[in-house]
Amino acid sequence: DDVAAAAAAAAINDGPAAPQIIDLIEPTTGTPVRIIGTMHYNPTSIRQVQNSIDDLASADMLGSVVVESCEIRWNKTMEILATPRGKLLEPVLTSEMKAASDRATAAGRPVVLGDQLIDATGKRLGEEFKATLRDLASPLGGGWGRYYQELTEAAEMALPTGPGYLSPLSFFDPRLLIAAPVSFAKYPLSFLARNPLSTALVLSALAGLTVLDNQNAASFADASVQDQVSSLAFSFAFAALEFAILGRIMVRVLLAERNEVIAKNILDQCRIYSGGDDTTSSGSRGESSGGGFLSKLLELFSPEPAVTEGEDGAYLPGSALSAALSDTDNDREGKYVVAVLGMAHANGIVKLLKEERVPSLD
Repeated sequence: DDVAAAAAAAAINDGPAAPQIIDLIEPTTGTPVRIIGTMHYNPTSIRQVQNSIDDLASADMLGSVVVESCEIRWNKTMEILATPRGKLLEPVLTSEMKAASDRATAAGRPVVLGDQLIDATGKRLGEEFKATLRDLASPLGGGWGRYYQELTEAAEMALPTGPGYLSPLSFFDPRLLIAAPVSFAKYPLSFLARNPLSTALVLSALAGLTVLDNQNAASFADASVQDQVSSLAFSFAFAALEFAILGRIMVRVLLAERNEVIAKNILDQCRIYSGGDDTTSSGSRGESSGGGFLSKLLELFSPEPAVTEGEDGAYLPGSALSAALSDTDNDREGKYVVAVLGMAHANGIVKLLKEERVPSLD
């Protein structure tokens, strides 16, 4: 099935798919799916997304487009863009997610905000942080074993490798790397545009840590060998603790759990085009229950925050959901569900879809 999807994709694109694109057939519905892995804000990724959606639309093979964002984040960016200040900041705030929605909307196809709600992610960050500290603090009480098991299980699902997945070439594609400085520049600028106060606080904290680090470096050079060894041992121990805490949070909360939500929303769209489920359900968004500081902080580092919750929740306001539902069975056949998301999510979502391991999150 994946070979057939790749052949169809090559015909559409007049050549083999880019290394950031995975084409597959969703096994339970027979719907073709295109996963486009991106480097957020990268001009090469933006062009790749635009070209891919335009190619499918021109071939009348474009179904729904699912983007890695949620209502809360999307609405925030759209509110800013609607202001006079936003007009000036549009080049900074426009990402591949916005480019995908613009192209799909122009083609009259539905756009789905497929990511977990930012508040739910923020809440889970806090819960996972506390759980990780508890496990690390109880090596004799089974904490370390539980930590290892949960981390390895999440990594197995979120970070698969091998044929049919994005390879290192996808991440180190020269076309992406050449344009990477633009991404690195737009990231902090977009944070500053969306959350000027929070960004200023974060940057101030980082600047303060840099000053302290420089002072510590000067003191280290003047210290005795014994003090230097002690200082290095403490630094390595602190770095290991940092890695242990952030590693499980990153893999479980920011990748594995969000992958499940995005994959579920992709599968919901696949069911529409299989003719088996003409539902306008908003899909799985994750429970929104006030993530507090962590969710606010996470907004800074989210690629595409967003307008008002539509009636269906997951669909972009004004999105042409009726186009998908009004298609006849013949019209739906062969239409692609396209998912535009960060490359870190791509392989995990492909694994969930191919192995029919998308959980029911209702």
